Amino acid sequence: MLNIIYRLCELETDGNIRPFRPRWYSKQNCLTSFLNSVNISKNHINSVTFVHDGGGDTLLNMIPSEFKIVKINNHSNLLSLRKTFEVASSVGGNIYFVEDDYLHLPNSIEKISQALPDLKLLTGYDHVDRYVRNDDIDYHKHVIFHRESNIHWRTSESTCCTYAVEENTYKRIEHIIKSYELQDRELFRRLHKEGVPLWTPLPGLTTQVDPCMSPGINWEQFNKNI
Repeated sequence: MLNIIYRLCELETDGNIRPFRPRWYSKQNCLTSFLNSVNISKNHINSVTFVHDGGGDTLLNMIPSEFKIVKINNHSNLLSLRKTFEVASSVGGNIYFVEDDYLHLPNSIEKISQALPDLKLLTGYDHVDRYVRNDDIDYHKHVIFHRESNIHWRTSESTCCTYAVEENTYKRIEHIIKSYELQDRELFRRLHKEGVPLWTPLPGLTTQVDPCMSPGINWEQFNKNI
């Protein structure tokens, strides 16, 4: 069972999106896709907490009343991340940290929950950088078929700040996660050295909506259908 912590703010909800986004990007659709996956994956979820930073209410009004909302007014990526660490410490269990610019396939959260007990640290994002960059750390990559989730997973050098971590593993590496804060690439490199590799699905179950979206999926069409 997952305890999900979704970190969000209202920036870009007015259509004034950042230049690196595809023109079809919608933060509202990201939230909708997440909520759809939550609804499909109810049997795999223990709790959902939203950490909402700053003013505005476009996204805020989309959140069903059944979920807990933690309001902060820091207007800060770093400070809102620190708040999610506080929430994680209070709820415990298997944690899934989620940023607000990700699309989730309908069965993504279910698959993440099914694979987490065995893989310990994973993300649904199959980051394109892991295929096109030549400055990744040098390590032996593994690909496995995970029967319960019914998909292939591969080890990966790093991802962004959206990932799931198994309860006992989180207790062991929490101090490392907190020390690296927003330095996500360096964090996952360090965790690999500590014997806690990161796993990503093939193909991706989620994607951050930017130039490096998970390959093999028509995310623009998926977004259009939401």
